[in-house]
Amino acid sequence: MKKIIFALTVLALIVASCNLDEKPKWVLEKETAIISVDDAEGWANYEYVYYRAYTAGSYVYIPEIASDFWNPSLDYGNRNGAYYRWDWNSGDPFVDIWGGAYSAINHACFAIEAVEKMDKSDLDMEELQRLNKCLGVFYFTKAYFGLKLLNYYCQPYNANTKNGYGIMLVDYNRPSGDITSYPGRSTLEESYQWVIANAKKAEGYLTPFAGSVGADELTIDAVHAFQARLALEMQDWNTAVALSTALVDGGKYPLCETQADMTALWKNDSGKECIMQLWSDTQSYPSTNDPGYVGYNPSNGQYRPDWILNKWVASGLYDPTDLRFKTWFKTGQKITVSIGTASGMTIMDKFPGNSALVSSETAHINKIKLFRIAEQYLIAAEALANSGGDAVACSYLDKLLSKRIAAHTPLSISGDALKEYIKEERVRELIGEGFRWNDLKRWGKGMAARPDPQLKALIHTGGSNGPALNLAIAASDHRWAGPIPTDELAANPQIRDQQNPGY
Repeated sequence: MKKIIFALTVLALIVASCNLDEKPKWVLEKETAIISVDDAEGWANYEYVYYRAYTAGSYVYIPEIASDFWNPSLDYGNRNGAYYRWDWNSGDPFVDIWGGAYSAINHACFAIEAVEKMDKSDLDMEELQRLNKCLGVFYFTKAYFGLKLLNYYCQPYNANTKNGYGIMLVDYNRPSGDITSYPGRSTLEESYQWVIANAKKAEGYLTPFAGSVGADELTIDAVHAFQARLALEMQDWNTAVALSTALVDGGKYPLCETQADMTALWKNDSGKECIMQLWSDTQSYPSTNDPGYVGYNPSNGQYRPDWILNKWVASGLYDPTDLRFKTWFKTGQKITVSIGTASGMTIMDKFPGNSALVSSETAHINKIKLFRIAEQYLIAAEALANSGGDAVACSYLDKLLSKRIAAHTPLSISGDALKEYIKEERVRELIGEGFRWNDLKRWGKGMAARPDPQLKALIHTGGSNGPALNLAIAASDHRWAGPIPTDELAANPQIRDQQNPGY
């Protein structure tokens, strides 16, 4: 992938001199912004900037804090406390990705229009293939960010909700001042079908581009991994099984088998297990996915985290020999808070930070693992368990767990017990990666009151945080669909009366 990062100015009207008919030479005109394959590749490369910006940092850890993994320490200072308390509104929305997602989609729409209008008569086969790859990136951007919007601003997809509110469907670039052209919200069914259609177009354009371990560009395998995730969201079990098992059975993406391999994946960004791992370097890296899970101070060697794992995760969830537990967690640690120090605590350090990107011991910056093969094992197992294939579901879990746990005993469970096991396994494998909140939502199980903390004396139980310790969120709670931002409601008359219920 060409590492091009640039600022794009489209349709800018800038007065640079007394001659109002003379435009600055650096301004991009709509008609000439993309007139060559190189131009298209520049725009396609910029889509990866959107992926890095909106698939790390608060977009990952806010859904984790809002779930049932953590409680705030006495010293957390209300950092991200509103999300822990489920105390968000249209002026301070949950996972504020609305503007960023639509910016990415609009950027892709502009590029698609421009590429379609290009004169391609003199292009050879190699140039046409490069152009098709760009189109694949643009259509995938629309699908990927469309699903993000559905996850955060809509109810989960099922037979009872599909006629409810979906998202605004954007298929052409709209000038920012033309409010009459802004769309309203389509239905949930129409919105998911729009995502499917864009993913299918991306698949068509990217089919020639084979996947590889740790790829930093979109490939056909990355598209299929996304489509499997999308099918799981829609309870399309057959499609989810077909796509996920093809990726797993293909054998192209081997699982880590040793703690050294697991450490290299998460600390050094080796790329193993990654169907796609976004490129970063010392000048362009993502935000940290650690909002204070570790809180390590190298000057005094103390751990002073904002967020402390609940007991159900810290002890009893993992087999002691599990590579994930041995690699991602620090056990027997001292945690310091204002009232003193407590020993024997477990801390999650899944994102230790790649020193090749940022040298700071407390930066916790790693490359973004957009799609991992482990997720595909779990998608296969869940889809099979929901479509009568319990024995085969167990076999896929066994394939995963035999690489995670020493002397793993093959599973022999079925029915609801198997489904619950898969839900726990998603916690064991995907903790910290931003999946939990949406998993609880799509399962329709709500969120039970947060279990006992490791040590209640360390937890902030006073003031507005007190009720949150016992916060239970019903599956019917309106807050599973975040509020449409106030600014959007004010700017777009078509959705002014389409705010999600309860806000």
